[in-house]
Amino acid sequence: MTIRKLLIRNYKSIENTVINLNEDINIFVGENDSGKSTILEALSIVTTGKVNGYAFERQIKANIFNCKEREQYIESLKTVSKPMEPPRIIIEAYLDLDDKKYAGTNNELREDCSGIRMELSLNQEYADAYKQMLKAGEVYDIPVELYSVSFRYFKGDMVAFRFAPVKASVIDTTRKDYSYVMDHFVTDNITTYLTSQEQTDLSTAYRKSRHSFRENGAVKQLNESVRENVQMNNKGITIDLREDGVDEWKRQMSVVVEDIPFENVGFGTQNFIKIELAIKNSKEQVNVVLMEEPENNLSFTNMVKLIKNVIKSEGKQVFISTHSSYVANKLDLGKIYLMNSGEIFPMSNLNEETKKYFMKLPGYDTLRVILAEKVILVEGPTDELIMQRAYLDEYGKLPISDGIDIIVVDSLAFKRYCDIVSMLNKKVVIVTDNDGNIDEHIKKKYNDYLTKDNLLFIYEEDETLNTIEPSVLSVNCENGEPTETFKKAISKNGSMKSKGKQAVLDFMKNNKAEWALRVFDSTEKINYPEYIKNAIKQYN
Repeated sequence: MTIRKLLIRNYKSIENTVINLNEDINIFVGENDSGKSTILEALSIVTTGKVNGYAFERQIKANIFNCKEREQYIESLKTVSKPMEPPRIIIEAYLDLDDKKYAGTNNELREDCSGIRMELSLNQEYADAYKQMLKAGEVYDIPVELYSVSFRYFKGDMVAFRFAPVKASVIDTTRKDYSYVMDHFVTDNITTYLTSQEQTDLSTAYRKSRHSFRENGAVKQLNESVRENVQMNNKGITIDLREDGVDEWKRQMSVVVEDIPFENVGFGTQNFIKIELAIKNSKEQVNVVLMEEPENNLSFTNMVKLIKNVIKSEGKQVFISTHSSYVANKLDLGKIYLMNSGEIFPMSNLNEETKKYFMKLPGYDTLRVILAEKVILVEGPTDELIMQRAYLDEYGKLPISDGIDIIVVDSLAFKRYCDIVSMLNKKVVIVTDNDGNIDEHIKKKYNDYLTKDNLLFIYEEDETLNTIEPSVLSVNCENGEPTETFKKAISKNGSMKSKGKQAVLDFMKNNKAEWALRVFDSTEKINYPEYIKNAIKQYN
């Protein structure tokens, strides 16, 4: 059983969307407040009736409604004689499940299929009260106190989550809360490995230990003092352990990791064990796993292990929100949904060649390009350093201060990144060498991308200046020789002072990153080629 489609209306940053889901892994990436956590919350609500571990119906506030919808409703209260209908929040999970018990057309898309529908709306029992409040001008915002939540199958029957076909486990590594996973693990193992008689014996032993605690001399002395000195409502008071349920002894047991209580091991280890337990739960127990930033507090080695476990998990539909390029790349770039201000862009449209390219590169910073506000792609560290310094000289600050990320990308990868940003219609500046032949190495090579409005290729127009070294040197020469200012900028202890043009060029070609780093650190200001000056002005 999997969730094949998710519909969300008016929940937090998401106004109205339908997401077609993958049956195995679904990865949501985006900047902070982009909506990726909202997707996981919506999934948690519709599959468990809870969010952040608590019943959704206990967390109803006006600010969980989409802000645009909420603002329109509030405005209608002020300016229109007949205000808008109170907004609703609807979340629907369309299930890949052929079972008439859950199937029907009670959903927004009127599909005849199995599914679960959550609707938060004005309780009709309060309809008259709401009208009276409107008439009296007592409604200033969404009247959530008059709202109610319903969970129904598409057939129309109410959902009892204990018996629902979707069994979801929510793992939020950003919260130090492990009890629900560990309690489940302890109880499962007790049931699996102990007979009923052995469990009864343990329960009896636990109660004996509680009795021994009560009979301890210090406890008796405490209660004698309390009885003598404290009265409430003219009644004697003592202090005792709380009364427990029959199975309380199970909840008092915990997991010990190599002689260290679970609650005392590192947060990263806790997260790894929590996630591993969720993935290993049997198919009958859990078929949907929701993970919030699984890379949180994990070392690179443990993150690699985690990814392998996720990939190998069978019978589970996994939903992940992440900021990690490694997580996204290795789980499958084609399973990514890019989140941006509540909008969702599935990346399954990438061609197979591009997806395979990024998956082969575990350290490639794919998401850096996707998530950056403004991007300039360059071929190597030399280009990056010179671009950074050119921007600093022009604007008195580094480009990142203006949200511009200059990213080093091997020229062979330019096409791959173009595939990604083209789909998103994201503006990207690409600075490349002409390699001595503009027609062959730029116009022909990038023919499929040059006409796209969001991609701007910038390069040296003079083919004799085939790379950045001769191009920079050419604008820092007078009468055919390098200026003293430029030689000083690329010198170490005056090493370039007596060098001629060819010697300087040879040094630059043979020491690409070094000469650029010297320019970047120099107190001297050099001149920059027109194409570099053009590139740094594209976002200003």
